[in-house]
This record gives sequence, structure tokens and C-alpha cells, in this order.
Amino acid sequence: MASVWEVLLYSVLLLAFQGALAPALQVSGWAWPMPYVLFWLFLPFSWRWEWEIGAAVLFGGVLDILFPPIGLQTFCGLWVWGLRRFWLRLLHPSLVSDEARMFAPQRLSTLDFFLYAMPLTLWHHLWYFPLAEWRLHFSTLGRALLSSTYTFVWEWIIFELLLRKPHVARRSPR
Repeated sequence: MASVWEVLLYSVLLLAFQGALAPALQVSGWAWPMPYVLFWLFLPFSWRWEWEIGAAVLFGGVLDILFPPIGLQTFCGLWVWGLRRFWLRLLHPSLVSDEARMFAPQRLSTLDFFLYAMPLTLWHHLWYFPLAEWRLHFSTLGRALLSSTYTFVWEWIIFELLLRKPHVARRSPR
């Protein structure tokens, strides 16, 4: 179970990555790394939902202030936060409610992490890019697809290097 301090540390690291490294890592107008989506994916399932949504909105608000347009980061991030439990139940229908509440994404195998994070990252980007550009066009959808793939690569690197618990076996939660 992640503590408040761990969540705070990861949020600062993700914000620093977005501010310092992401501009240098973008692929000339076609793909932007946005690994801060990990914040909403890795909020502890064991927290009370009031604490979870408070942290999700607060993190989105900080992103909105640092990286406009205002409100868009929070809106798209809350979609990810809201869908992650539903998505987990689709991936692992045998998890009973107590097990789902104690689920920790840090314990996922690489395949399970891909199945958990990639679709939710794509969902975030399919909302973010058309709303940020105020148009639904082939190039916007292409940018969303390429950016979600590029973002996932960075999420996977961060997951493997920082988030995965080293003493945990790399297997499915069930």
C-alpha cells in the first residue's frame, strides 16, 4: 500500500519529468510523452474514494496551472481515475471486492501493466488531443495514437525502474 509520502514523491517526479524532459523528448509535433497519466493509474486502491478523488483533482489542478489549457488535464485525468477500477474488474473478473481494494499496480507483471495502462493512456489521449486542439481530425487522432504509444513507452520505463516493487514476483494479481 502506497503512503501519502510516496504518492507525493511520485507526483513531484512526474511533474518534474513533464516540465524538464518532455519538451526535449517530443517527436517534432507528432508525439509528446505525458507519463504523468501514471499518477491517476497508480493512486492507491486502498485509500477512501474521497482521498483518491481529492488527490486526483489536486494533481490535475497543478498540471492545469503549469501546463495549460486550464481544466483539461483534470478532466482527462478524472476519466482515467474513474475508469481504472472498472478496467481492473474487466481484466481480472475473479478479484473479489476486498482483493480489488487492496490491489496495487506496483505488483503487476509487464504484460498486466501493458493491459492495464495502455488502454487507459489511450483513453486519456483520445480525450486530451481533440479537446486541446478543438477539432476532431485524422491528424489529431493520429497524434493521439502516436502520443499514447510514446507515452506508454515512458510509463513502462518509469514503471520498471521506479514503481515496481523489486521484491514482488512479476505475475498477475490472481
